[in-house]
Amino acid sequence: MEINKLNENILALITIKGLQYLLAFITFPYLTRVLQVEMFGAVLFAQGVINYFTLFTDYGFNLLGPKDIAQNDDITKRGKVFANIFFAKILLFVIATIIFVISIFILAKYFNADIWLYAVVYITVIGNVIFPIWFFQGVQQMRYITIVNIIARLFSIAGIFCLVKEPQDYLLAALFQAIVPLIAGICSWIVLIKNFPEVLCLPKLKDIKNTLIDGWSIFISTVAINLYTASNIVFLGIFTNPITVGYFSGAQKIIDNVKQLLGPISQAIYPHINKLVKESPQSVKPFLRKVILVLGSGNLLLSIFIFIFAKPIVDILLGNGYEESVILLRIMAFLPFIIALSNVFGIQIMLPFGMQSTFSKILICAAILNTCIVIPLILLYQDIGVSVSIVITECFVTAVMFYVLKKNKIWS
Repeated sequence: MEINKLNENILALITIKGLQYLLAFITFPYLTRVLQVEMFGAVLFAQGVINYFTLFTDYGFNLLGPKDIAQNDDITKRGKVFANIFFAKILLFVIATIIFVISIFILAKYFNADIWLYAVVYITVIGNVIFPIWFFQGVQQMRYITIVNIIARLFSIAGIFCLVKEPQDYLLAALFQAIVPLIAGICSWIVLIKNFPEVLCLPKLKDIKNTLIDGWSIFISTVAINLYTASNIVFLGIFTNPITVGYFSGAQKIIDNVKQLLGPISQAIYPHINKLVKESPQSVKPFLRKVILVLGSGNLLLSIFIFIFAKPIVDILLGNGYEESVILLRIMAFLPFIIALSNVFGIQIMLPFGMQSTFSKILICAAILNTCIVIPLILLYQDIGVSVSIVITECFVTAVMFYVLKKNKIWS
């Protein structure tokens, strides 16, 4: 029964990712050509900045939520877990919005920033708050998410192709990307109310407080991850210009899409592993060996393909004017393989086995390492420097996680 549900969730997530790739294959090259390097870079830079607010409101619940939901089969308890997490996210959203509004006024007054661009992209934060994908992962009912994602992404692609025609339409381009989680979130609540009425309850203030305390270590981990991943584009934008950001963003977008290609398997097995750890610990290691074989070998082949065919990939996906992105893509080509290994070691092993503290410490060290090397490398080599920094940091994370698991005899 559990295996059938796992296979169903993997299939649902693969459908979502397949749709994302289909739409990305159409919209991504379209936007790089229509917006051109400078405005494409400006939109990506704004998305990088707003990502801090998304990170704050997520608070690690995308990892904590599926785990807690999966380990609570009792409907009443499951409803309370949902309410605690959702209202904690609402509280964090209120705080984030106050900070955002103050920041917008400061940016407008002293730095002549494009506040409308940031305001439009901030819609992403609203969508991520109300879209409880973590709940559907936890109950292993990802087919619902498949449907709402299809609806949201089809609306997005229609808007982009109908209304985004020139670089001056960058606000519309940002808008139609930002509303995807908002539409999906609204649709998901229709499903929740109809199929999971137990979530419609009010939490106690002390339970919200305890939920925030429980999520603190994972939140610190996600902040650390952000400091050596998404923050790099912000650093690059601060020390260079939108055109350089555009070159790097183009290459990074390709890598990000490839990294997520086998992501459905990772997302679907996470709650399944948590249930195995609780109910059948002896079956966890054999299952994990199969996972690392599939994710590792699959991503290794993808990485080799990217390295060899970097130039035609850039020509097809990014178009003219992005020649600088070819060398960046080759530098980052093996990131999908490296990150696939660290995902298994960290997310799929350390967290279910209660090693949250060690997991956080490794990522904090990685963030410190990246911060120490990324700025000097940007000043010396600009977009090439930030690409090298990412590769060094991800290699560090994977190597240290493997060492810790071997030392603690959890992985052999």
